[in-house]
Amino acid sequence: MNSINKNQRIALAPTCFAYGGGTKPISELMFNKYDKDKSGTISREELRSLCYDMGYYLSDDELQWACTLIDKDGNGHIDYREFADWWRTSSRFEHIQMPNAYQTQLICHIAEVFRSYDKHNHGRLNKKEFEKMRKDLTRHHIIDEHEHQACQFEEIDRGHDGSINFNELIAWFKDIGVLDKIGVTAP
Repeated sequence: MNSINKNQRIALAPTCFAYGGGTKPISELMFNKYDKDKSGTISREELRSLCYDMGYYLSDDELQWACTLIDKDGNGHIDYREFADWWRTSSRFEHIQMPNAYQTQLICHIAEVFRSYDKHNHGRLNKKEFEKMRKDLTRHHIIDEHEHQACQFEEIDRGHDGSINFNELIAWFKDIGVLDKIGVTAP
């Protein structure tokens, strides 16, 4: 009879790795490995290097899209929490592939609506501007009033700075499946 003790189970766990007497999630090990400058964040080029080492070379456009999806608070840096959320998904590399033509068209339409409410061209909407935009997105059938009635400003404001930037909005659309429902994801 094969009996596996607790230490062996930990060693066999696919999400953890023994390191320095304890275990660390693989996401943390990968994050630390590719955070070359030890800034506590993954830069665009560090992300490109990680993806390339994992067998997924990203063009400049793909890298921009990947950063839009992973950097959910839109501050220009991928922190560990954002990285770990992305890394946890089994389809992490498929998740960052470029959208298909229909998805691209929808994202452009969302950007157009977003910009129409960003009167000062700051790339951010306050709560009042967001509520007006949400009604417009419902009117344009981008979001369903009944299905997404609970789209709370605070849920989308991942940076907790009292505003929603475009990256946060697109990340939210991806998370709730709006971008996935509109077509087959690119191969």
